[in-house]
Amino acid sequence: MDMLEGVGRRSGHEKLFDLGQNTLNGYERNGLFRNNGDGTFTDVGWLNAADRDEDGRGLALVDFDEDGRLDLAMRNYRQSAVLLKNVGAEGNFASFKLEGTTSNRDAVGAKIRLRTGDAWQTRVVSLGSGYLSGSTLHQHFGVGDATRLDEITIEWPSGKTSRLGPLEANHRYHVVEPEGDEGDRPIVSVIAPPDKRGAGREPTQLGDAEAGPNPGALPES
Repeated sequence: MDMLEGVGRRSGHEKLFDLGQNTLNGYERNGLFRNNGDGTFTDVGWLNAADRDEDGRGLALVDFDEDGRLDLAMRNYRQSAVLLKNVGAEGNFASFKLEGTTSNRDAVGAKIRLRTGDAWQTRVVSLGSGYLSGSTLHQHFGVGDATRLDEITIEWPSGKTSRLGPLEANHRYHVVEPEGDEGDRPIVSVIAPPDKRGAGREPTQLGDAEAGPNPGALPES
């Protein structure tokens, strides 16, 4: 997962200096950090004009146009809010919207682990994503060239564990927590995007958790 720094104080200089009665407030550029996959990040905001100098306060992630790429909504201090549309290179993705039954309805606190090949990714459902901000509850995974999600493990707040897979990539899945014993399978359905699957169409119910292809993209900078 990549990272955007849009809140806080950052001079961009390693050497400290005395500001006196002045302030850098409103003049610090945001940083967009690409995940290098080895525990390190590289600031790439200057490559695509994401290093804006508004005085950022709040930040939220959402795929507002449902094209499979996460977009950024930023709330600035005494300035207009900004929506940064993701137009990065195409790839494959998957997202999961969890619904609790024994757990709280939004499944806040649930952990999703997803495996494609030998690579694992983890998401935790939360309501807050920054100062007075909340991102989408749809847990997004960029899976590169993978077309299949080999294994998905969901640890519900109730203590139950659900295991899914394999599933097709490039879909948005709605997963309902099983109400019975931990061994019961959750209810899994495909959420139909209104722009690609037909507005108002009911979600496709999956008997064996299989679905057809749907073009998508990685959350690139």
